[in-house]
Amino acid sequence: MIKRYYLFFIAAALSFLPAAAQYVDPNEEDVIVDTLELQTPLTDTVYVEKKETKKSYAASNNRWQRKKYWNFGYSTPSVERTDDETMDWETDFSVTFQRGRTANFPRNPIAGMLKIGIDYSFMDITYSKLKLKSIGDAGFNNTDAVPETPTSSDGFDEIVSEDPSGSVLGALGLDLGMHKFDYTIHVGPRFTVNPVDHLMVSAYFHGGPAVSGVYENDEFSLGYGYILSAGLNISYKLIGIGVEGVWGSVKYKQLDFEEFDMENLSVSNLFSDETFKLKQKGPRFYISLRF
Repeated sequence: MIKRYYLFFIAAALSFLPAAAQYVDPNEEDVIVDTLELQTPLTDTVYVEKKETKKSYAASNNRWQRKKYWNFGYSTPSVERTDDETMDWETDFSVTFQRGRTANFPRNPIAGMLKIGIDYSFMDITYSKLKLKSIGDAGFNNTDAVPETPTSSDGFDEIVSEDPSGSVLGALGLDLGMHKFDYTIHVGPRFTVNPVDHLMVSAYFHGGPAVSGVYENDEFSLGYGYILSAGLNISYKLIGIGVEGVWGSVKYKQLDFEEFDMENLSVSNLFSDETFKLKQKGPRFYISLRF
């Protein structure tokens, strides 16, 4: 009988436990609801801010992704001989094609807008059509009026000022004039500022070795030297414009095919003993494409 009473009391006590576990004080319930209502907007705000920050960072990085550049330039530099008899040329026109790449540092822009980069190019080609302006103290503006050749000459001034009728092209009634070809490898620093949106303003300095050729009538000369340039560029996304100053010096040797010995082939046999040095300088304007 006593065991039955004990079992009854135990069963009655267990029956009240679920009800006690489910009971929540009304005041405490209001506090929990209020807390959840306060936390939910705050969590959403933080999420939105992080999302906007990621978008802004991605957009900023996209502005700096255009690392490759193609430049199409036009210039009229002056050319002069500096090692012997004074000789000057004026340029009818000169065109340039450059293809290069920029490596920017650091990864994140300084102050959110400045990066320092290194430009490097293995393709910098220039063609110039030259017109003789003066030899020594004899200046002239008319190409038909050829000045008298100085008595002290190493031969080069005779080549550029002689009547082309004695050449093979002259026999055909052709005078192609004087042409200059330059191939340069350039490298140098670039400082770029991004003031707003995709607008980029850059200042740079380039320098590198150059291989150059000069063709006049039936004579060809090959030389090695250096070409330097410094300029400014403004671009927006793909397209940009720029201006730069270009200067350099190249020492040439004339090729002599008449004395070339086929039985004793060597590079030295291709060149004569006559050398000359040309110096050039002038502005260059160009359109740039960045990818």
